[in-house]
Amino acid sequence: MSSKFNISKMINRCFVSATIFIASLSIQAMPLKGIVKDKSTGEPLVGTIIKIKEYKKEKTSTGLDGTFLLKDLPDAGTVTLLVNYLSYKPREITVDLSKNHQIEISMEPDAENLDEIVIKGQYNSHSNQGAISLVKNSSQILNVMSRQTIQLSPDINVASALQRISGVTMESDASGQAAYAILRGMDKRYNYTLVNGIKISSPDDQNRYIPLNLFPSDLMDRLVVSKSLTADMEGDAAGGVVDMDMKDAPSHFQLQTNMALGYSDFFFGKHDYLNAQRGNITKEAPYEQYGSEYKATMSDFKDGGTLVSSHAVPSPNMVIGLSAGNRFWNNRLGILLAGNIQNEFRGTERTFNTASMPFGEQAEVISKLQNRLYSIHDLTAGIHFKIDLNLAHHKLEWYNMYINRNENTVRYTNSIVTDYGYEPDKGDYTRDDEIRTNTQTQSIFASHLKGTHHFGDHFTVDWSGVFSRATEKDPDRTYVDIKNTIVSDSINKTVANSMERRFQHNTDKSLEGYLNLNYDTPFSFADLSWKAGAMYSRKRRENRYYSYQFNPQNISATLSGEGYSMFKGIDWYCRTPYAQASQLNYNSHENIGAVYAMLSMRFTKGEIIAGFRGEHTNQLYTMLQTFKGMGSIGEQSYWDWLPSASLKWSPTGKMNVRLNYYKSINRPSFYEIVPYEIDGEEYEEKGNPELKRARIDNIDARWEWFPSATEQVLFGVFYKYLKDPIEMSFYNNFYMPQNLGNAKNIGMEIDLIKYIRHFGIKANYTYTHSSITTTKRQYKVGSAEIETISQTRPLVNQAPHTANLSLLYKDTEHGWNGQLASSYTGSRIAIVSPYKDADEWERGLFSLDFSAEKKFKKGWSVFLKANNLTNAVRERYLKTVNDYNAQFPNQKSGRTIMGTYKYGRTFLLGIRYDL
Repeated sequence: MSSKFNISKMINRCFVSATIFIASLSIQAMPLKGIVKDKSTGEPLVGTIIKIKEYKKEKTSTGLDGTFLLKDLPDAGTVTLLVNYLSYKPREITVDLSKNHQIEISMEPDAENLDEIVIKGQYNSHSNQGAISLVKNSSQILNVMSRQTIQLSPDINVASALQRISGVTMESDASGQAAYAILRGMDKRYNYTLVNGIKISSPDDQNRYIPLNLFPSDLMDRLVVSKSLTADMEGDAAGGVVDMDMKDAPSHFQLQTNMALGYSDFFFGKHDYLNAQRGNITKEAPYEQYGSEYKATMSDFKDGGTLVSSHAVPSPNMVIGLSAGNRFWNNRLGILLAGNIQNEFRGTERTFNTASMPFGEQAEVISKLQNRLYSIHDLTAGIHFKIDLNLAHHKLEWYNMYINRNENTVRYTNSIVTDYGYEPDKGDYTRDDEIRTNTQTQSIFASHLKGTHHFGDHFTVDWSGVFSRATEKDPDRTYVDIKNTIVSDSINKTVANSMERRFQHNTDKSLEGYLNLNYDTPFSFADLSWKAGAMYSRKRRENRYYSYQFNPQNISATLSGEGYSMFKGIDWYCRTPYAQASQLNYNSHENIGAVYAMLSMRFTKGEIIAGFRGEHTNQLYTMLQTFKGMGSIGEQSYWDWLPSASLKWSPTGKMNVRLNYYKSINRPSFYEIVPYEIDGEEYEEKGNPELKRARIDNIDARWEWFPSATEQVLFGVFYKYLKDPIEMSFYNNFYMPQNLGNAKNIGMEIDLIKYIRHFGIKANYTYTHSSITTTKRQYKVGSAEIETISQTRPLVNQAPHTANLSLLYKDTEHGWNGQLASSYTGSRIAIVSPYKDADEWERGLFSLDFSAEKKFKKGWSVFLKANNLTNAVRERYLKTVNDYNAQFPNQKSGRTIMGTYKYGRTFLLGIRYDL
């Protein structure tokens, strides 16, 4: 009886407990959801802190889309939300939980801390919202990367950051680092770079374009890629224009600093770091020190460049950044000073095969196998200083920039020289060992003064004056070559074959002036803007190149050691004491003048722009040493007339449809039209004084949708027709620039940015198809007779498929940011061959990078950047195969491998402080 009573009592208690539990569930509220926006712009405010006054422990923050979520609130009653966001007025909002489960909160900027001029002109220019607003409201087709995105990316220089933008792929420099932008499949020569909207000089000894890895991303406010031109822009771009907007003075005092240390795993137990005593080299050629009649001896040359040692690992990589700025005089005067130092140690392992076309064959065969090991020490320092003065109707800006990069490189090469019929496991062959050491210093200085003046409500004048100077110095570049005869796998060491020491430097100075006049005429049906202007550019380039050849004193001496240790203790004498003064000793002048006029008509639902630009170009070079009967002076002079038109239709406040046309050109560089011949790093090179400018017609269309102020969906198509495109190709055994007929380039782009609370996705994909038909050479089967045929191929460096995908995470409440970024670039032609089916291709490459940041109180944060997590390997190949090539190492089915590049992974761990 008692047990039955206890069971009944237990059942009753369980029933009562279940009833209480269900009742407790019934009084739990649905989550309170909301979004926080800027009251005037409607932009979501990412990272807004929301607390509950009555529940001290309950708080949250807005995600990447400006939304928030509060849980564990009662079902009825009221709560008070405390809402705070930097530079905005704090708010207290009472919410009736019985009526509201989703709210929208509007925030007003704090006028006491942020002057009205600053709000309108600069606020949020560095944010993701500001970047999308610029894309949406621009008259051009743009892609923009904000300072916020750059800072949280895995990239430490502009070149690496740019590859995240749709339609952009990067070409690497000789050390394997991304350096040059290829836009929409158009080679780097078809694009130009601006700093704060102005062209500057290039330190590159051969080309107009600027190595973008010179610029630390830490100095950027945003990166803007223009994919269409208007008449007020210089007309020598077909792919697009990269504009690096540097940091502006903040609205209040701001101090930012960061420091990071890291390593590349390339040297971790895999390769030794090679180091030459480049501090003890000959800084200037004896020819320049003492004159052309001076007879040089070994006492004129220091030996630091020939002394190579190895270390297990180099010093750690280091990045240091500092910026400070403020506004004074009631926000009229702004001052910003920023600097950055990057000290990197990198390595590259490269295989490099040389091929040739034997008589009677129709596929190239490998004639030389090379293995190269690069050890690179790269020290880059940048500083920029900006002052802006805002008066009632006038604004003056003065910007100064200095970038310096010093790169010390040791390259060790061992090569197997073969003959057609060579079998690697039989017979004798010759092995070449070579050490190359060099110190290349590139620097850019630019000073830019700009004024903007408003006269009344309708008339505006702006002007700019720019001086820039760029230099590249490469003194005492040393090549030492040793030939070893291999007999039955035994090395018969012989004395070094030769040594060459090169001295090269160039200086590029530029003076530029710009004037723009704008008059606004409001009508009932539209607002009209009449704009006209002019520009003048004066460039002067000096290029110097001297070479000295050396032989060993004792031709019969044998060497001890193996690898790079063989190069020690060799006695030399100078075989060419009067130097070989190259045809690359020249002075160049380039004067460009331009005028333009354009009309803009802005309607409620869109905008129409039409313009016309005329540019006159005069290029003149003077050779200091004539060559093979070539004249000492050459000149090109011509006019170009460049129309442009664009249509922008905005059917809704969140959607645009664009259609653009513009005509552009591509000028030869100074270096390309000089009639030189030189033994280059990999090929015999030659200039082409008959080279003509390329002329390009460009058509673009794009549909744009902006679901919110932080999200976008872009879909575009483009078409380009190129007359006389310029490409590097082989001609009579020389690698040289040529005009190769006409070409077409068509493509499409998709760009997506979407945020859901703490998570976000950025994705883009570009398809490009180009074609050009050129003449090719081909041996008749079994004969030395050559026939000429036509073959159609893509343009150089045009990859049909490029894609980027980034997964983002941001939790402001706990201070976490993260990004996993992947990038893919499809196969593309790297080198054009004069023979049919013998072009050298670069295989498609997938890369994966990661970055993370943890913020703490009082402005401190810790960040991590990791690059090339998949240890991706670049590969060069021929599409043809044969049995002879298949016997060599590392060959793969279906293609002949011509080279590979391995770089390893890099990791950077640092701290950041914002005051």
